[in-house]
Amino acid sequence: MRKSILLFVLFTLTNIPLLLFAQGGYQVKGHIISAEDNQPMIGVSIMEKGTTNGVITDIDGNYSITVTKSPATLQFSYVGMKTIDKQVTASTRINLTMESDAQMVDEVVVVAYGVRKKGTIAGSVSTVKAEKMENVPAASFDQALQGQAPGLMVMSNTGEPSVAASFQIRGMNSLNSGTSPLFILDGVPVSSGDFNALNPSDIESISVLKDASSTSIYGARAANGVVVITTKRGLAIDKAKVTFRAQWGISQLTQKEWSQMNTAERILFEKEVGLDKGKDYNLLRDIDINWCDVVFNDKAMLQNYEVSVNRATDRLNYYVSGNFFDQDGIAQGSGFRRYNMRANADVKASNWLKVGTTSTVSYQEIEQAQSGEYTSVTPISASHFMMPYWNPYKEDGSLASPSDGSWKGTNQNPLEWMENNPVKYKKYKILSTLYAEVNPVKGLTIRSQFAADYAHMTAFKQSFPSFPTNNGSGNAGRSSTDRLSLTITNTANYQFTLEDKHSFNFLLGQEGVDARSEGFTVTMRGQNNDLLTNITNGTLAAAWSDTGDAYSYSYLSFFGRGEYNYAGRYYADFSVRADASSRFGKDNRWGTFWSVGLMWDIQKENFMKKYDWLTMMQIALSTGTSGNSEIGYYDAQSLVKGGMDYMGETGIYPSQNGNPDLSWEQTWSTNLALHLGFWNRLNLDVELYNKKTTNMLMLVPQSYAVNGSGKYRDNIGAMVNRGAELSVNGDVIRTKDFSWNLSANLSYNKNKITELYNGVDEYEIAGTNIKYVVGHSATEFYINRFAGVNPANGDALWYTKDGEVTTEFRDADKVLVNKSFVAPWQGGFGTTLTWKGISLAAQFSWVADRWVFNNDRFMDESNGLFEAYNQSRRLLYDRWKKPGDITDIPRYGITPQMDSRFLEDASFLRLKNLMLSYSFPQSLLRKTNFLTNLRVYAQGQNLLTFTKFTGLDPEGTNNMYQAQYPATRQFTFGLEVSF
Repeated sequence: MRKSILLFVLFTLTNIPLLLFAQGGYQVKGHIISAEDNQPMIGVSIMEKGTTNGVITDIDGNYSITVTKSPATLQFSYVGMKTIDKQVTASTRINLTMESDAQMVDEVVVVAYGVRKKGTIAGSVSTVKAEKMENVPAASFDQALQGQAPGLMVMSNTGEPSVAASFQIRGMNSLNSGTSPLFILDGVPVSSGDFNALNPSDIESISVLKDASSTSIYGARAANGVVVITTKRGLAIDKAKVTFRAQWGISQLTQKEWSQMNTAERILFEKEVGLDKGKDYNLLRDIDINWCDVVFNDKAMLQNYEVSVNRATDRLNYYVSGNFFDQDGIAQGSGFRRYNMRANADVKASNWLKVGTTSTVSYQEIEQAQSGEYTSVTPISASHFMMPYWNPYKEDGSLASPSDGSWKGTNQNPLEWMENNPVKYKKYKILSTLYAEVNPVKGLTIRSQFAADYAHMTAFKQSFPSFPTNNGSGNAGRSSTDRLSLTITNTANYQFTLEDKHSFNFLLGQEGVDARSEGFTVTMRGQNNDLLTNITNGTLAAAWSDTGDAYSYSYLSFFGRGEYNYAGRYYADFSVRADASSRFGKDNRWGTFWSVGLMWDIQKENFMKKYDWLTMMQIALSTGTSGNSEIGYYDAQSLVKGGMDYMGETGIYPSQNGNPDLSWEQTWSTNLALHLGFWNRLNLDVELYNKKTTNMLMLVPQSYAVNGSGKYRDNIGAMVNRGAELSVNGDVIRTKDFSWNLSANLSYNKNKITELYNGVDEYEIAGTNIKYVVGHSATEFYINRFAGVNPANGDALWYTKDGEVTTEFRDADKVLVNKSFVAPWQGGFGTTLTWKGISLAAQFSWVADRWVFNNDRFMDESNGLFEAYNQSRRLLYDRWKKPGDITDIPRYGITPQMDSRFLEDASFLRLKNLMLSYSFPQSLLRKTNFLTNLRVYAQGQNLLTFTKFTGLDPEGTNNMYQAQYPATRQFTFGLEVSF
């Protein structure tokens, strides 16, 4: 009897899990905290492996799950944390502390038509994450990328709030075709001009694709690299997360070393050189205007507000945001205002079907200050020319005017001119994608995506009849442009594994792009009332066009990619793409591009296991081709143009010679990379590359007698870019409460022309100080060399072509001076220190060996050429005045020439961003039962600039600096709240 009872008890005990399972399972509960700050972790996923049964932790880090099997394995996972597996057999309590996994945070890299785990790709890809962009005090994210990725040069030609920066990846690959990378936003090609339509906080990551293995799959337009922009999706949390961000700040000039004379200096100068006749200095010396302060605002306001809501479940993922951004430009008459909405959603309609959308809508109001050319009435240019004793304001604070004699200067008061000649722009932007994704069998994903990119742009300009120079007759002009680009992409991706060692991934795809634009412009004059200065009230049409910026073009593409890896150690990939572009002749529209990439993960070899301090060691090699078709929409066609007057009769004329043989420019790129990791703290990447461009889409000179243009387009010439890149990133200190991270990158690129046209070895670009010469850089200056000033008589001296000193300035003495306006060296470095909730981060960017012709100095040191306007104080203090003077400014009356005297070193080191932030502890926020995150921060943008350049801003991409809108320094305060 006892034996029977004992067997019954043993049977009952051993079958308790089965009894519990029969009754609906058993409960496992617990509490999860972070090892970094001992704070509860919200949204940790707890899954019963082998099932779809799962829960996530609540706001206090607690969870409770009903387990359906015994024994069962519970998997605890969270993005950026090490995954933990725990086996359970009965009801129990499991409390966990989750540790950070630094490698997991960055493990996903967005590449062409998909994502890959970091360390599993042979191509050259640099990634910039959301935290670098979401607090940018600017209309778009582009400036935040400066100095962040090796090989990527981001430079701005203007501080205008609405204008995008210029991008270049691994040098300039073409002479006369496009040199900007291809930009892909959520799988759709976009223009950099649309960056200001995006809210930087909506961006999740940016991948910079640099070599053939990563770019060749894009084929067309990928010769200059690819920048892939990915926007945010929902997070895996138990409920919707609402985030509010606000930012306030001011903008000002980055530097204010104003070189123009003040009133006392100007009076002294005029007396010295004999310009004082008829002037009442007793009256003038009471007025001293710094026109730099008049034109540029030191407290230009910025405000930015946004709200986002996101959530993810096993069936629905969404991210919705709204944004208002308003920034005044530092120059008079400039500003930018944007209203933006975004909605990203993914719906798992069934186990085999997924659909979704990515959409953004924005409305912009833009005012732009005229820059880049010299006039006496546009503010940026006029700031150099205006005399310090010309007061733009009356005593009552209103604007001085020549109509009542209150304006004492030459021509017009530039502030009054600007107020009476306003130009305003509006832009409406819609970018929307719809996709459907089908999984008919295991491992196969078929995806179809349709995208529409639409922009409506208007401009309205006025010149009021009351403005004195208009003599009571005003004018008004309007323009309207509509642009639509449609893109359809179809892909089939199949991946499978054999024997747990051989992994395959194959992609086949088709893509089509159709883009078109139409518009009109009209200007009417004769209005006689300021309040009625519009098109309707004009009496005469001054100018009109019903084509505007009209164009139409299309692309058709077919592509494929194959990837293989063996045991996670040996990787190989290949791609091929065929593209057809409507910009070429009908018999030459197709181009084929390919790539091959290899990667060996040495660290995973058995013989490397003893080196536990070496946590990563990979070597990669890739080679392949990509194309460039960025030329005029109709360059291959013969065109005629109307509007010519033949003895009073309207006629047409041949405006362009066609070239039916025109086809793709091609770049062959080879890349060698070494990736090293030490102690799970320090990462080092070294890359070497060689790129050769052939069949360049060059503008070849021809006789003006042919059609009056002096050039035609042809596939001819070749160019090489060779370079190296180095990046390093590491945690110097990483403890529970304190961490210190350092990062740096540098790049070097050598550009060289290897072939021009028709056997010609050199070709000078008239009026630019640039000459294309085989064996030299395409951006090297060709200029007369200034030899100084003769101390005996103050004459200007130059070097001849042979190096002899002469007093005669001759065009024949120009030489290449081994100085380029595109910097061969560039990079950035930064550091982040974090202690508990306090974080201090600094980011620097730099370029070296960049030279630019400072045309502002040519105007300001004109030595009598522009004596009716203000000049640099160097003319007063530094010009040659008597025998024996050693200087670089000749005696007064010797006007300057376009020589190397004005060629300046525009290298710079800039403190791009400095931010101090504080995140409130979770222990405090939990007491509110409402807030999940609260962060405040203060930051400065472009705080310090170290440069030898004498202008207001060394940054730019042009070979000449003239009347440029300078970069801005910004101070902002921000708030971020989540609940």
